[in-house]
Amino acid sequence: MRTRYRQDLDYVRELSAELMELVILCYDKIDLFLDNNNRRNLEEVIDLNDEIRRRAGDVERFCFELLALQQPVAKDLRFLQMSIKLSSNYKRIASHLAQASVIMLEYSLSEEEYSIVKRFIDNQRLMAESGITSFINNDNELGLKTIEDDEINNNLFVEAVNYIADRNKQHQVDAMELSEKVLLYKYFERLGDRLGKIGDLATRL
Repeated sequence: MRTRYRQDLDYVRELSAELMELVILCYDKIDLFLDNNNRRNLEEVIDLNDEIRRRAGDVERFCFELLALQQPVAKDLRFLQMSIKLSSNYKRIASHLAQASVIMLEYSLSEEEYSIVKRFIDNQRLMAESGITSFINNDNELGLKTIEDDEINNNLFVEAVNYIADRNKQHQVDAMELSEKVLLYKYFERLGDRLGKIGDLATRL
C-alpha cells in the first residue's frame, strides 16, 4: 500500500514537470513568433491555455484525493499542499501567456519592443526550468535563485513602460495602443512573479 503511495507522489512530480514543459512550449512559440512573425505561433499559445488549465485541475484533484485517502503528515503533507498551490499558479501562468499573445496579435511590436519581449522570454524560460527543478528536487538554493531572477523582469517592465510612454508623447502610438502595450508588459511582469512563486514554493517543502 505504501509502495503505491510513494508511486503516487512521484506521479504528482511527473505531472507537475509535464505542465512546466507545456509552459516552456508556450515561451518557445512566442519566441518563434518574434523570429518569423507567424501569427499561428501566438494562436497556439492561446490554444494551450485550456490544455494547461485542464491538466492543472487534474493535478489538484489527484492531490486532494491523496490528502483524503492517505492523510499524509510532515514532508509529504507539505509537498501535496504546495503541489496544489503550484497547480493553481500554472492556471494563472497559462492565462497571462494567452492574454499577452492576444495583445501581440492585435498590435505590432517595434524593433525595440521585440528586444524587450525577447529578453522577458529568455529570462522567464530559464526561471521556468529552474523553478520546476527546484520544486521537484527540493533544491532550496535553486529556488532562491529563481526568486532573485524575477528582479530582471521588474527592471524590464520599467524599461518597457518608459519606452512606450515616450512613443506616446511623440505621437507614435495612440492612447489605446499605449494602454494595451502597458497591459502586455504587465502580463510579462506578472509572469515573472508567478514563476518566482514556484521557487518560493520549493523553499517551503
